[in-house]
Amino acid sequence: MANLGGTAVAIPQIGEEFIPHGVYVARCRLGFGDTTETGGGSSGGLDRWTDTHDEIIPLFDINSTGVFVHHVSYDVEALFTAVVDICIGDGQDTDGFADATGIAATVISTGVGYQATPMAYSRGRRYPTTDSIDAFVVKADPAVGILNVYCVYSYAPEYAEADTGGSANT
Repeated sequence: MANLGGTAVAIPQIGEEFIPHGVYVARCRLGFGDTTETGGGSSGGLDRWTDTHDEIIPLFDINSTGVFVHHVSYDVEALFTAVVDICIGDGQDTDGFADATGIAATVISTGVGYQATPMAYSRGRRYPTTDSIDAFVVKADPAVGILNVYCVYSYAPEYAEADTGGSANT
């Protein structure tokens, strides 16, 4: 499993620290498949990961203090192997944004997916230190599939106090 492009998407992006309090969206494509870099059809991507079972795959690299993630959503662009479960979270809660029952990896999305059951970070999460939002692959190694993940966030460095998730300060 590999991010198309091979690395996590950095947030905040270059220049966003000069315009704090804006709301931004970052996108990361997570792909499985052959070694082509087209990312279309069943060619999931670079396939740099050889053992993805119970692997942590970085999606978004939070590289500054004071980032507030409002929401993480996703869509399945290309079907995954039938026995694959994918969760989205961080080091404190591996499925804080989305769990395997919400990400129906074996069904093509008709729109952006939202978790039906509220997750730990459904009201957002403030990151007072650098961190990452990751995909966690469980059950089996996928052979094919593409997952698009979208992160809605804002950057407010003066509000870098600790937050345990589910903040009411949205």
